[in-house]
Amino acid sequence: MWRIEFSSAKFLPTLPAACQSNPGVYGFELALWLAQELGRRGIATSYPVPEDWGWLIEYQLPQESSFMIGCASMCGPHDGYDGAALDWSIVVEEHRSMRQRIRNLSSTDALAVLSGHILGILEQERIAPARVGA
Repeated sequence: MWRIEFSSAKFLPTLPAACQSNPGVYGFELALWLAQELGRRGIATSYPVPEDWGWLIEYQLPQESSFMIGCASMCGPHDGYDGAALDWSIVVEEHRSMRQRIRNLSSTDALAVLSGHILGILEQERIAPARVGA
């Protein structure tokens, strides 16, 4: 698993709080933007899917490996509607098949490449990470 946290006003919610999946749980705008930017780099993901904790996009490699890319705000209910920057988190986690788990196989190289692309995309937007790590 890999995680990055940062602060930005770029991905503020556009729909009212009542339309969000949970109070203070945003991330659609971040997930959609990230999916589009990864696509420009040749990394095709799914469309954003809502979760209780935020939004996710999935990235499937031609072999068995797939990754869940979670995008979520770290704020309180009704934050984000005044134009102030919010804290955000992007988490990348590999989903391994049963065969991969039995053989203790993982795609650490693919995870490093994907996380490198995410860092590069954020850097292009001049978004500095507050925390990066596993």
